Amino acid sequence: MDESEYSDPSLPSKSELKREADALQQAGLQLMDMKPEKLSRLPLSDALRRAIQESRRISSHEARRRHAQYVGRLMREANSEAILAAMAELDNPLRQKRLQDWLDRVAQCDQPRQTGELVQEMLEWYPRGERQHLANLCRNLVAARPTDSSDAAADERFRRERHRLGEYLNQLEKNTPL
Repeated sequence: MDESEYSDPSLPSKSELKREADALQQAGLQLMDMKPEKLSRLPLSDALRRAIQESRRISSHEARRRHAQYVGRLMREANSEAILAAMAELDNPLRQKRLQDWLDRVAQCDQPRQTGELVQEMLEWYPRGERQHLANLCRNLVAARPTDSSDAAADERFRRERHRLGEYLNQLEKNTPL
């Protein structure tokens, strides 16, 4: 027997497999603690989704630990890379920064017609968004931009339109699958 057949560098070591299993078990615990709204955005298999829902009934520490091992095993069988990437994207602070950047860029437009490419950019990120509604919100924000800084009513209208666009973008953000 050749020694090289036992030391194939392409095969993961037993320790590496154990570390991966522990990491998936920890991710399973995070999934078990996640709110249903966030879970609905993740690319989970039906069996994994059912196991996570079932974990909500478990109160015993030891039973919860064993169930986390089961969830970790289901994650190994599923596409764990996609699930972990989506979990990381859920907590990505740059997502909120992107929304704020869009609001600022729309607010800086001089003409309502200039928002077309911004609307297209937003729809590339959120394909479920309604183009007409988004375009109307952007046009209303640009039209509400105050020309005189002493006009309190115009400032209030601008803030209200900015808030409406921000709320719609947040709604799209929260409902878009990852």
